[in-house]
Amino acid sequence: MPRKGRYLLNGKLCHYIVQGINKEYIFEEKDDKNKYLSLLKNYYKKYKIDIICYCIMDNHTHLILYSDNINNISEFMRIVNSLYAMYYNKKRNRVGYVFRDRYKSVLILDRSQLLRCIKYIHMNPVKANIVKRESEYEYSSYNDYINNSGFLNQRILDFLFFKSQDYIEKFKEIPYQNIYDKKIFLKEKLEEFLLEENKEITKIKYDKNIILKFMEYLKVKGYKYTIIELADVLDIKRSTLYRKIGGIRKINGKF
Repeated sequence: MPRKGRYLLNGKLCHYIVQGINKEYIFEEKDDKNKYLSLLKNYYKKYKIDIICYCIMDNHTHLILYSDNINNISEFMRIVNSLYAMYYNKKRNRVGYVFRDRYKSVLILDRSQLLRCIKYIHMNPVKANIVKRESEYEYSSYNDYINNSGFLNQRILDFLFFKSQDYIEKFKEIPYQNIYDKKIFLKEKLEEFLLEENKEITKIKYDKNIILKFMEYLKVKGYKYTIIELADVLDIKRSTLYRKIGGIRKINGKF
């Protein structure tokens, strides 16, 4: 399993978020959700994609996708979203963009993060007060795990639950966590940065240049944060961080 864990760190396993333009309800009707789901089913094998998790909400869709070739995922997302946009526009006699931007993607770095992400995705309709329990929602992969059906295969289950025969209980017991809480999000960005730089977390807090490089990394990617949030994720005192970053100007409480 360790070899497989390292293999997942190369960016081929991601959480993808597809949203309607202007946050419009592009999957509001059952026919719309069924259409998007049918497109996923029609093309995932062709592009050699593993669909590890999904949830189709009214104005957005969550997907966790894996492929040996990241280009396969790009092509898969392109064809599915293009065909859905054509269907949506024709059905409503409209023209123009259907999806907001291209799509968002969040790198999944390890098995623990993957499990948290699966739970977060399946809890979307519960948190939105659409259903009381994950099992009641028709357009997610929750019941695929319970019934070992849908897009699942044994390789996915073996990786997630270490070939456990009672994986269903382990699946049900995954704790819920808002993975897009700012602190958790910054921690994941820090892990990504350290991975790219081949640095240890215990080293960064003592190295001014690496801290500044991490700040530039966040800036380039457009991530906003406060000095309090940065100090918290680096696990150092604010006063210490202020001294280390010296000449950085603070604008509206954010950097």
